[in-house]
Amino acid sequence: MFVLSAEITIGPEGGEKKKFRRVNSVEIESDMRRLEDVATIKMPTTARLVRAGEFISEVETEKTFKVGDEVVIKLGYDGELVEEFHGYVRKIRPNTPLEIECEDATFLLKRKNLQKAWRSATLRDILDYVLADTGITLHGEPPGVNFTHFYLKNVSAAKSLQKLKDEYGLTMYFKSFKKLFVGISSDDDGTAVKYRFGENVIDNDLEWTDEKDVRLKVKAVHVRPDNTQVTKEVGDPDGEQRTIFLYDLDKPSDLERRALEELKKYTFSGYKGSFNGFLRPVVRVGNVAKITDPNFTERAGDYLVEKVTVSFGDGGGRRKVTPGLKVN
Repeated sequence: MFVLSAEITIGPEGGEKKKFRRVNSVEIESDMRRLEDVATIKMPTTARLVRAGEFISEVETEKTFKVGDEVVIKLGYDGELVEEFHGYVRKIRPNTPLEIECEDATFLLKRKNLQKAWRSATLRDILDYVLADTGITLHGEPPGVNFTHFYLKNVSAAKSLQKLKDEYGLTMYFKSFKKLFVGISSDDDGTAVKYRFGENVIDNDLEWTDEKDVRLKVKAVHVRPDNTQVTKEVGDPDGEQRTIFLYDLDKPSDLERRALEELKKYTFSGYKGSFNGFLRPVVRVGNVAKITDPNFTERAGDYLVEKVTVSFGDGGGRRKVTPGLKVN
């Protein structure tokens, strides 16, 4: 029988931190469609501090932490721990049990205000300016996108990145602590994790959808070098809409062709919904979930993981996985 284990480290960045191994619950949420990962820790209002296995003292947890403290959450079984979250305390709720809300390095971006205008700039130019002096670096090279007359007017660095996500269809999320991925599409990082019904899938709300029943509309937006936009819609007018942004078109007819290609990519027979697994195996946003069902072998498929929610507490340890695009 596996015994759940946890280690929560909280304290000022670069300073002395305190470790706790007893918590009421932990929940961590990562979503490819959202910039920040968030976590909520619930712990007793008093906690025992231990160093090198020896009891030191008992502390009032509410008075021990402050907003901006660095947080590392490690979870696992039988003392074998894996880092699940690295970020900062953003809010402390003095409830019983004590609630500590945390977010990843986006916390740093919300504390930096920007004002700048460019007549001409690359995406890399803008990202370098937004991330300067935050300690955050890019995971890989961003797309070669050019902008004209781009401006940031008294907005936080976080809202600046959100502007790029919303207006230009860029995908952004942290691959690890202070390592930001920026791309035109989701990042398949090559890590594949196997899930099999009846073995390591505990329960699920997955539904199998045949491609002939998929009702989808694709809105393709061509962002031209002068930042003007041309749009083209294909597919079912009443279907679920997906919007893509394109930057590298040679001629106007390419817009419809690329829209039809995207429509085909998302029109597949496969699973929709989510499923629960144990804390192991570990799967992250951007990994691939290889799903098989011994009762329906023809439904085996590989899916890009869009969202992962980790929960830990009296009810056990669970990893809720939401698969997205089918990649095979």
